[in-house]
Amino acid sequence: MAEVLGTLHRAVADLGLSIPIGTQQAFGPGAMYEFFKALNAVVSSAQKSLYIVDPYIDDGIFDAYLSSIQIRASVRLLVRDYSAKVKPAAESFVAQYGTALEVRKSKVLHDRVVFVDDSECWVLGHSIKDAAALKATYLAPLSPDVSALKLSDYEKIWLAANAI
Repeated sequence: MAEVLGTLHRAVADLGLSIPIGTQQAFGPGAMYEFFKALNAVVSSAQKSLYIVDPYIDDGIFDAYLSSIQIRASVRLLVRDYSAKVKPAAESFVAQYGTALEVRKSKVLHDRVVFVDDSECWVLGHSIKDAAALKATYLAPLSPDVSALKLSDYEKIWLAANAI
């Protein structure tokens, strides 16, 4: 029995080490700046690619989060409701920064997730646009095995989505 418990404790410790440190948080109502700092840390960690899925992304995403990423990271935004606001902002952003940026629209979105470098997946409780403004929310990483499955699902949605 002690051997089994020892194995379980080692497995739990190994899983704990694989989770990114310092950003997993819950944010109470009104903690908008704390949420902003935490999500900005996640977004700015992108070295190769950033893929943000959020039905309610609007043009504020560019000033609040995307201006902090490495210019060499490619960016994909999968949106639903505010594509008319996102399109001109995306065009201006690309014209100024030269960032590889694609935006697509899909009506099947519900979740809000951020994929960093195709290896990390962060889930959000509320839309980036309104996170922690009036209601509590969270920002939490998924395990690598779940991240890969979630990315696979959202790649399929991306391929079926309409370019804007």
